Amino acid sequence: MFAHIKDAIFGGDTQGHSHSHSHTHGHGPGHGHSHGEGGGGGGGAGPGPDWTKETVHLYEQQPIAAEIGDKVPKAMRKAYAFDEDTTTVMDFACGTGLIARGLAPYCKSIVGVDINPAMVDHFAEKIHNQGIPLEEMRVVCADLKGTGSELDGQKFDVIVCSAAYHHFESINDITRTLCFFLKPGGCLLVADFMKSAQPVPEDVPNNEGFTEEDIRGAYAGAGLEGFSFDRFTKTKFHGQIVDLFLAKGTKSTV
Repeated sequence: MFAHIKDAIFGGDTQGHSHSHSHTHGHGPGHGHSHGEGGGGGGGAGPGPDWTKETVHLYEQQPIAAEIGDKVPKAMRKAYAFDEDTTTVMDFACGTGLIARGLAPYCKSIVGVDINPAMVDHFAEKIHNQGIPLEEMRVVCADLKGTGSELDGQKFDVIVCSAAYHHFESINDITRTLCFFLKPGGCLLVADFMKSAQPVPEDVPNNEGFTEEDIRGAYAGAGLEGFSFDRFTKTKFHGQIVDLFLAKGTKSTV
């Protein structure tokens, strides 16, 4: 369904909306602040300022953004059998839509969620400029808590989150929140970087990365089953070579 988007929606440099907001934080690797929940800047940007409407157009110009925007969706498509006619996806901490770029042609619909209004506006303008129906792709500025009233009560076949877990104060809490939005039998795919000897120089809660046991524990605590963990590539991040992993777990059907 999204084949017409693949080259068009993310092909050009599009300026963000001119709306004014007071909350400008995000959770991608280019952001130095932390919040308990929500998302922002998923997809893997390099070092940079808080992303605002004046700077957000620079986000995808960072070398690591293009690399992760290519490698992570490919790993996710390998891990899960997306169906362009049936699969509904939430891209959590979606940023400007880097991960959606690789997943859109393989899904029925995608809902991006982020707490950074500048990134949400930037992503929304791309969607609008391509004339994509809201039932196929939309983006929401929200700090999800895991309640039935959020996102109009929608549940998803797959929830993806890339390069944002290391910004969350509690990965246990955020994993439980994301699990709430999965359909029974739905899948959570999380990509981030492995724990290394030298912490990545960011002012974030989990800047040293994660071990497999860290992520396994968060998934188990949320009740996710069938855990798998794959170190699928290496990348250069803040001057260091780091391993990227993809974790997968499934919500029980009972």
